Amino acid sequence: MILLALATAAQADDRAPTRLKMDSSLLGVKTKIPEDEATYISADSMTSNGAEETTLEGRVELRRQGLRLQSDRVTYSPITDRATAKGNLVIEKENMRLKAPDGDVKVGTGESRLTKPTFELMDIKGKGRADRLQYDGISTLTLENPNYTVCQVPDPAQADKGDWYVTAESLELDQTEEVGRAKGAKVVFKDVPILASPYLSFPTTNRRKSGFLPPSIGTVSNSGLEVTTPYYWNIAPDKDLTLYPTLISGRGAQLGAEARYLTPHQDGNLKFDYLPGDQKTGQDRYAVSVLQNYNQGNYYAGLNLNGVSDDQYFVDFSRTQAVASQRVLLREGYFAYREDNWSASVRAVTHQTLQLFNDIIVEPYDRLPEVAVELNPTKVGAAFVSVSGLYTDFANPTGTPNRVEGSRGVTRARVFMPVNRAQFSFTPALSVQANSYDLRNQATGFGPSASSVVPTASLDGTVYFDRKTTLFGRAVNQSLEPRIFYLYTPFKDQSDQPLFDTTVTDQSLSRIFSENRYAGYDRVADANQLTFAVTSRFSDVTTSEELFSMTAGQRINLKTPRLVLTGLEAPVTSDSDFFLNARGRISKNYVVDATSQFSAESGRHERGNISLGYSPTPGKQLNLGYRYTRNLIDQFDVSGQWPISKKWSGVGRVNYSMLDKRLIEGVAGLEYGEGCWAVRVVAQRFATAPQLQTTSLFLQLELSGLGRIGSNPIELLSRRVPGYTPFASSLTTQ
Repeated sequence: MILLALATAAQADDRAPTRLKMDSSLLGVKTKIPEDEATYISADSMTSNGAEETTLEGRVELRRQGLRLQSDRVTYSPITDRATAKGNLVIEKENMRLKAPDGDVKVGTGESRLTKPTFELMDIKGKGRADRLQYDGISTLTLENPNYTVCQVPDPAQADKGDWYVTAESLELDQTEEVGRAKGAKVVFKDVPILASPYLSFPTTNRRKSGFLPPSIGTVSNSGLEVTTPYYWNIAPDKDLTLYPTLISGRGAQLGAEARYLTPHQDGNLKFDYLPGDQKTGQDRYAVSVLQNYNQGNYYAGLNLNGVSDDQYFVDFSRTQAVASQRVLLREGYFAYREDNWSASVRAVTHQTLQLFNDIIVEPYDRLPEVAVELNPTKVGAAFVSVSGLYTDFANPTGTPNRVEGSRGVTRARVFMPVNRAQFSFTPALSVQANSYDLRNQATGFGPSASSVVPTASLDGTVYFDRKTTLFGRAVNQSLEPRIFYLYTPFKDQSDQPLFDTTVTDQSLSRIFSENRYAGYDRVADANQLTFAVTSRFSDVTTSEELFSMTAGQRINLKTPRLVLTGLEAPVTSDSDFFLNARGRISKNYVVDATSQFSAESGRHERGNISLGYSPTPGKQLNLGYRYTRNLIDQFDVSGQWPISKKWSGVGRVNYSMLDKRLIEGVAGLEYGEGCWAVRVVAQRFATAPQLQTTSLFLQLELSGLGRIGSNPIELLSRRVPGYTPFASSLTTQ
């Protein structure tokens, strides 16, 4: 069934052509033709031999649903629903345009066979030419002897004029699977073949797909040339596996694997690297990591297992300073049950401690096991009550003689009554912590058991003031929030209790409001102190988004604390240090975060850090940072990314210790970007251990819509340069 719109030849006086429409009633059709079955045709002339075949000539246009066909001459058969076109054939359907001298099309589906076609796939910017083309009418183009590119070219027929293109014996472009599959393929970049393969599979979008990934090539100072050819297996939407065999010129062949899975009740990540017979050490080298989480209803369980073959594994194989500095690897398993207001859990924890050269560290205790029960804050009348119980059996991981071991039970109860109003908040609290120990290998003079009960009382209050003002020309709400915190804990001698997990914490703005200046459960510090602080916040009038805040605070000891961790801290003075903090967006392009700590006793600057970020547009980023701790840290950190020209961009980072006169980490790179490709060269040098450094070189060619060839520095740059944007991506947003 068809509806026809016939156009007569234009009149001599150039008036618009007369349009004739054949009504369905003239064909004996009693019911209206459904829109998805109707075919609309226009042409300069039409001849027909009845219901079997119609020939259209001169500016032919045929439309049905989303299909549009144009040609000089079309023969259409209603019986087969096929149109045979000759001369300037154009087919348009769903962001796809095909052109050819002639071809055959099934109108209802768009199924086509074309000779000497050109094609454009607008969604993925793919374009090119071929000797022959078949379209299945759904999603897949099959091309013989094609040239294919996503680069800008004068015409799809000139795909080989693009900066890069793929040529092959055959190429299948599957728009549903978002993948290209080529046989006898060759990748040509700047007229130079850079990759040839009897079979090549590549994603046309960022969607995951199985197949070999582009090879990675790089150099590392302590290992030599590294070549990796990853294989990615997209097992299912919730499971995948990556194999990454690597040839290391200075060490041998390494096999790596990473498996990931995610289901409604569990997720996991398994990694394994194995290098048999390291040519430098003669050892088998490996690293393994297992992360597993399970959740069903109120039940939770998990594993976090990590291990390496030897103490220097990360020194030799890490590619970042953060990984190289790992010294304690966690091995943990847990099971928990949680309700709305209470929970119970049991876990076992062991460790692998890496001892590097002469830098020996104390191994943490294993916990075999640790059992916890906790009642979350629960309202009782006007107050809230929380109770927790913790039992831990601490085991010496190496069996070092004369190191105390044993079990510890901790019970902690807390009652607090918050009063919150628009103008103020007020929270009195009372807590009690009871510790009990059953010990082995206690030091001389101490018995096999110890216990303590220590109460704590606190009072925390804040007053709120606000007003409307401006900040850097922007209308804002400003708040002023003075806060006072009083804490009292009586002195209790706890020297007979070992230090299983307790350490001295660094002082900070948040810590001066804590009820215990120690981290861990083995000590409850005595205190009789007042803490004063004031915060001012600036928030957007319309969105209430906090833009900027400033805080100043100090804790004053009304009585000098008596409890001191011998060997870990100096005696505490009557006053704590004075703290200042400012953070937020000081203008559209600037972000700042600064903290300073001054000694209340000497007035000296004890600790501070400042970071300033400037980012006017994507691809333009500067970061300045400085960290200082008296006699321990004196470091500056400069990083950024900035266009050198329209197509060149520089990126880098320098983290330098002035105290040690040593480079902690340095990154320097250049990026060059065109519309459809980019190249990156990045060098990295970082400290892996005392007196040791590793240097790496990354070289990568990114072909948009095809993949990346070479070692991948993008992940490195994203971690080390805050605000980094791959240069090829930033070009498209400017």
